[in-house]
Amino acid sequence: MSDLKTFIQDVLEANHADNGKIEEQIARFEAEGRRIVAGGQISETTWDIVDWRTNEILAAGEDGLDGYLAAGKELDPDDKWVHYDRVLEDTDLTQVDGGDLPDGLADVIEDWALSGDAEEIAEFIGWSVDKVELYQD
Repeated sequence: MSDLKTFIQDVLEANHADNGKIEEQIARFEAEGRRIVAGGQISETTWDIVDWRTNEILAAGEDGLDGYLAAGKELDPDDKWVHYDRVLEDTDLTQVDGGDLPDGLADVIEDWALSGDAEEIAEFIGWSVDKVELYQD
């Protein structure tokens, strides 16, 4: 049981550290004058482009990938925008070793640790609820 608790603690600690790395990467991009955006294809035809920092919808459409690409070029002619996915790709994220846990089970436990009920997780691993909430964000 203690190995499982340790794994969950490691997942939360890695998430907390990785969030710091992501913020640092975003700060570097923004210092270069770049804008972080999110969004993309929602369905085969529907798409949106969203300012990551403000959550403002900058553009949206129902004209598929061609419309999405055209809107991106029109709104960002100087190619200063960086998609949030690139931020993640450019950040060295921590891989937590699940030990003897099957990969599928480790994935489920990781998902639970990062998005489950903080009170339940705190009670199980022996942390405060506040610490779990902080490390989940």
